[in-house]
Amino acid sequence: MNKLSSENLNLLPNPSELKKICKSISALESIICPEWEYRYYSYQKDWSDTEEFCEMRNGQGDQMLITFSNIGICINGFAHESEMNGWKNIPIEEKKSFTEKLFGSKKEIKTELTQIIPKGIVDNLPKVFNEFIFGEPVKSIGTTFCIWKTETDDNWKIGKVDLPKDGYKDGSTDLLHLLDGKPLTYKNWAEEYYEENFEENELKLELVEKIYNGTIITKELVLELNPELDDFEKLKSDLNEIGYEHKI
Repeated sequence: MNKLSSENLNLLPNPSELKKICKSISALESIICPEWEYRYYSYQKDWSDTEEFCEMRNGQGDQMLITFSNIGICINGFAHESEMNGWKNIPIEEKKSFTEKLFGSKKEIKTELTQIIPKGIVDNLPKVFNEFIFGEPVKSIGTTFCIWKTETDDNWKIGKVDLPKDGYKDGSTDLLHLLDGKPLTYKNWAEEYYEENFEENELKLELVEKIYNGTIITKELVLELNPELDDFEKLKSDLNEIGYEHKI
């Protein structure tokens, strides 16, 4: 069965649906995991004056950043175990003194951790996304795959990339997993990832479906999802940051 990945972009939702999915997952995360630093997904509707921003991080070195703007959408993924991981320790050339040149130097060679993005990943990237891909925070995180769609593109696009022959490839299958738009996918994943949260209470599929369908979040709905949540002011702030409608 084909899975959503950089090789199966036809399975990636259209831009408006993708934004809705990212907001829904982030809203669910804010309820299930009140501590921001432990969440898998987060969303900022006011990342800049012209952009909205979604971040996925698994706490093990993998991250995916998505920018939404009126010029289009760009998805940057970094899977640290992929062979496409281009971070390498590159020797730093230092100026040698006359004596060192004459007699040689026993100095330890210094290196600098530098990312060399594999050929093809961003070679054909539209210039409108250069600031996102080559600026911070993407620059410091890294890139093993990049997907984009400008406002004039009919389909999602990637560069011409020779993927590794192993099963993991560029890591996009794992990182894009939750963006298929299926509430059941999120339910199954969350019950495993947040295992301790659901030892006594199952994550009900119908509740996840409500969030995916854009149901206005109320205190009653929150407590059905997480009976232990008590800081509603913080949740209110989180949902406002995401841009998900609520009555809390």
